[in-house]
Amino acid sequence: MSIDKKKQLSDRQLAVLESEMQKHRKSVGLAYVLLIFLGNIGIHQFYLGKTRRGLAYLLLGVVGWISLFSSFLGGAGGGVGGIGLLCFVVVGIFLLIDLFTLPKQVRAANETAEDKILSELLVVEDDQAKS
Repeated sequence: MSIDKKKQLSDRQLAVLESEMQKHRKSVGLAYVLLIFLGNIGIHQFYLGKTRRGLAYLLLGVVGWISLFSSFLGGAGGGVGGIGLLCFVVVGIFLLIDLFTLPKQVRAANETAEDKILSELLVVEDDQAKS
């Protein structure tokens, strides 16, 4: 897919592609750091450009923390704390899955960025050829 598109580019365009990829390339190491320290609120998913998934983690994390704190502070029954615990279990399962699939997710994010840049370069080339 992108190999065929790369063959259509000139040396100058390949240099532009590499320069743009340096700006947009995601790091597996940074993604793991974000997962370990801020995974409960989905920052690693936002970093990878997965906004919906990041929002799901964020919502579950915030609801989890608020429910647990309100159950501890309010002294009410375990119902509210149970909701918080359930949220943390769900986020924990998601984080465990991410722990093993993060390199693949980073690779996919980098391929998506490269495809977008390639498409933009080819559109510019087509526009210049028509002029």
